[in-house]
Amino acid sequence: MKVEVKLIDSTMEESALINVHSLGENISMAIELLENNKNNIIGIKDGKSYVIDITKIYYIEAIDNKTFIYLKDDVYESKYKLYELENVLDRAKFLRCSKSMICNIRKIKIVKTSLNGRLDATMLNDEQIVISRSYVKELKKMLGM
Repeated sequence: MKVEVKLIDSTMEESALINVHSLGENISMAIELLENNKNNIIGIKDGKSYVIDITKIYYIEAIDNKTFIYLKDDVYESKYKLYELENVLDRAKFLRCSKSMICNIRKIKIVKTSLNGRLDATMLNDEQIVISRSYVKELKKMLGM
């Protein structure tokens, strides 16, 4: 699918135009993500849907074709794919840190150089994540290192 992004003047209202042949599940999910409040994401736990404030998210990880949202002390499943969530999250706060993970850089407490050019990051809740070397440069830029 071809994706076009057009930067507009800040005085103009943001909008999205989607041209499709049919309205499938992926397109419906994209529409739902675009229409929802940008500050919330739906997470599923024990068969119930919860509204999650994105500022509470520490990281999002894809494991075995499932996507999980990690908060300080809780984990929720998401029906969205990692790339779909990446497009919705604020790029000033969230960074793709590996093929299977997006992290909230505002929740990083410590960054330490590791083997092969990777970084080990300790989150505010003391969980450890790895920043793949492909994404190290962008993280350093975002953190002002």
